[in-house]
Amino acid sequence: MSKRGVIVLLLIFVVVATAFAEIELKFYYPVGVSGPLARVIDGMTQEFNDSHPGITVVPVYCGNYDDTMQKVQTAVMSKNPPDIAVVEISELYSLLAMDAILPLDDYITAEGEEFLDQFWPAFFGNAIAKDKIWGFPFQRSTPVFYYNKDLFKKHSKALLDAGLDPNRAPRTWYELIDYARILTERKGNETTVYGLILPGGWNDWIFEAFLRQNDSFLIDQENKKANFDSPEALQALNLWYKLTTELKVSPPLRPWNMTITDFVSGNAAMMYYSTGGMPTVRSMANFDFGVAFLPMHVTYGTPVGGGDFHIFKNIPKANQDAAWEYIKFMTTPEKAAYWSMVSGYVSVNKDSYELPEMIEFLDGFPQMWTAANQLEFSYPKMMAVNYQQIRKIMVTNLDAVQLGNKTPQKALQEMQKEIQAILDRYSF
Repeated sequence: MSKRGVIVLLLIFVVVATAFAEIELKFYYPVGVSGPLARVIDGMTQEFNDSHPGITVVPVYCGNYDDTMQKVQTAVMSKNPPDIAVVEISELYSLLAMDAILPLDDYITAEGEEFLDQFWPAFFGNAIAKDKIWGFPFQRSTPVFYYNKDLFKKHSKALLDAGLDPNRAPRTWYELIDYARILTERKGNETTVYGLILPGGWNDWIFEAFLRQNDSFLIDQENKKANFDSPEALQALNLWYKLTTELKVSPPLRPWNMTITDFVSGNAAMMYYSTGGMPTVRSMANFDFGVAFLPMHVTYGTPVGGGDFHIFKNIPKANQDAAWEYIKFMTTPEKAAYWSMVSGYVSVNKDSYELPEMIEFLDGFPQMWTAANQLEFSYPKMMAVNYQQIRKIMVTNLDAVQLGNKTPQKALQEMQKEIQAILDRYSF
């Protein structure tokens, strides 16, 4: 064979080999490896792999949101980033500060003008920065208000005598105090049933909701100004102090994971919690329960929550293209509906609510409508560079208030000073 013939054969071999090359994607996902959602992600990913020859997505279960972000940061800094990751939505500016992720605008534009119309706009507030879309909504939530209907019925006379409706949840902060007081049960000095639980752990997220209900905010959208020393913040935290320390109708401090255990065990009549807790409550509570909007003050209001997909830089273009195919697959109406039904998260794809299986599911489990309907009063969750440090400062101070170890005014002053310093240092 001539030299030219050999070169032609080699080129053909390279082209064919490239066309059929297996692309393997590392997918960082925020859940423990033994968690039930890991099995769900495994199943959905296997379905993608089976239907997309040449692409294999390999989930890497990284622990909670903070663990996952730390693993992402370590991988990016060591120049070995994942191909895809679901990261908590407040971390967008930290990812951008590392120049770690790819804008998705070109992929979205290529799908056509109507592509985004099928998704809830409220979930893109935490995906957009510098006029570009950097994340794609997947496991998205809001906090919602759970209440034990059986305990409401048990105390119906007292509620009616106080002018309250035993057939619904409190709608205002004022009603919240009265319901919690009546529903709390004590034997001597021991509290056997708390009227309410304001959970710890993610109390920064819950407290942000109280500021939205008071027509205010904690960090501005431009990511430059902290607003913890406002009268609205003081009024909200004074309410927490009253419920936990003065009236003692909410326990001093309960970890996030214990809050839902207390509620399903009948040890608390009402709780603030993520819509992601819905499957646990449904499967473990042996009582009738309701789910309502978070009680309002000046207005209804809540931040959204959860995690978005991100595609990383410094990986082959073929991997980035394959990652986009995975994101599209996981957010189709069918897959978004399935994910919502098994996880309790809000389906990010509005079209999924028209599917027969979703209609049947919601007919039997109407509590799942609450978070989607509450999106009308939702706001983007606050974001900042180094958000993990901001969250730590908030949780530390809110915990201290809930334990009665710090006054609301002192806690807010310290949060204002420390968090403003972080915003000034990492202004984006």
